[in-house]
Amino acid sequence: MKFNESSYLTFLIAFVLTASSNCNGQKTVSAIAQYADSLQTNLNIDNQVKKVIKLGNDFEIKVGKKENFEGVETYTLFFLTHKNKLLFLDTSLTEYEFEDKLYPIIRQLDKETFEILVEVNERPNKNSLKYFKVYRDKIISTEKLPTFISKASNLDKDDNLEFAGFWDWGETWGDKGSLTAYNPILYYELRPNGITLDSTLTVNKNKEIYGDFYGFKYNEKVEIKTNETKKRENEIDRINGTK
Repeated sequence: MKFNESSYLTFLIAFVLTASSNCNGQKTVSAIAQYADSLQTNLNIDNQVKKVIKLGNDFEIKVGKKENFEGVETYTLFFLTHKNKLLFLDTSLTEYEFEDKLYPIIRQLDKETFEILVEVNERPNKNSLKYFKVYRDKIISTEKLPTFISKASNLDKDDNLEFAGFWDWGETWGDKGSLTAYNPILYYELRPNGITLDSTLTVNKNKEIYGDFYGFKYNEKVEIKTNETKKRENEIDRINGTK
């Protein structure tokens, strides 16, 4: 007789009930119940998954509940797994997107520690990144980062590569769009212990662009003349490798 996963789960539950009548069955019940829960979770995942993204190092992203908005596919059901073990589940209204070939990104720090970045659709605003740090198959931290302008490259004079990005596309206002907001470029260094905001590089570069540093966040209260944004455009070209 052949068992599929569903019938095998039924068999396990029946076995648990039988084992519970034995005086020494407590540990057996606990172990089998945990396995049954794990198997049921995997069945629930597989039934809902519409797309699987293999990241390397046996990590996978599995997504479902697809929506299509003006040609862009997003998913509001998100699973992060490692060797088929569920590490993270998101059933909120967060819309994960996989249109940009730069993402998702996985980076191994050591044998047991990994960083993963996934793009999140923030329409009508600029997209963001969801950052996961995984240690021994546990999510030890998450963070929101801006999407990056380009792939990592050496943007300063040290030995580490950097990503660079900014939080918003920005708007213009005033007479014929003469004013815009302070929109700093943020630099993230790929260090051995993880992707880290390079505060020194960020401050120095934005001083060069804006004449002063007004913080790490987009700020409409700091008005910038649109005819004085050429240095910012040149820096973005440099990051893209086009200048």
